[in-house]
Amino acid sequence: MHPRRLRRLPRTALPAAAALLCAVLASCSPGSASPAAAAASPAGVSRVTTISPDPAVTASVTSSPKTLPPSRLCTVLDRSAARLVLTEPKQAPRVAPGGGTAEDSCSYASGDGTALLTLNPSTRSYDAEVAASHRLVRDPASAGMRDVKVTEVTGLGQGSFRETVQVLQPPQSVAYVVWRAGSRTWVLTLADTAGTADADRLVSLARQITPGLPH
Repeated sequence: MHPRRLRRLPRTALPAAAALLCAVLASCSPGSASPAAAAASPAGVSRVTTISPDPAVTASVTSSPKTLPPSRLCTVLDRSAARLVLTEPKQAPRVAPGGGTAEDSCSYASGDGTALLTLNPSTRSYDAEVAASHRLVRDPASAGMRDVKVTEVTGLGQGSFRETVQVLQPPQSVAYVVWRAGSRTWVLTLADTAGTADADRLVSLARQITPGLPH
């Protein structure tokens, strides 16, 4: 939950990323006027950009964020694919970062705004992702989490695993699938504030989209 932050930010940064994920989910809910973009992934667990000032704090006029064209990854993770894990998925807009380069990621929020699904390439090697997961299993509390489970996945790329965590603040379930396909490592992330993120369905989705991913 990343220099160019994709799947695992250093794990200690995950609680802050999780809070931003929640802000994205809220921004996709009815009644919110503030757009948001998310690029989530376990080498960064997630980099999420939100612009949602509190009117009680910010009385002055605020500028609207600059949105970017959808990532090319959204042609692979399209709305029909996102329906495998989300109800009434809505593509989340990408927002231009304040500096640097926008990450190549594709995100969808559920229709009720309680879950966020994101696909992005990892900036870490697959082996580095595995090592980061094992460190988190040994000491989840240092990253503001509990109940971290990592399980090897078969039949997906040249190597793959899934990970589930419970983030304490703000409370939510997060599931990851990390896999190596060709020369790249990919991360599929599902953050759910309403229940338990379904890692099994996330694995099925990863298998479905892998043939279309760039190598």
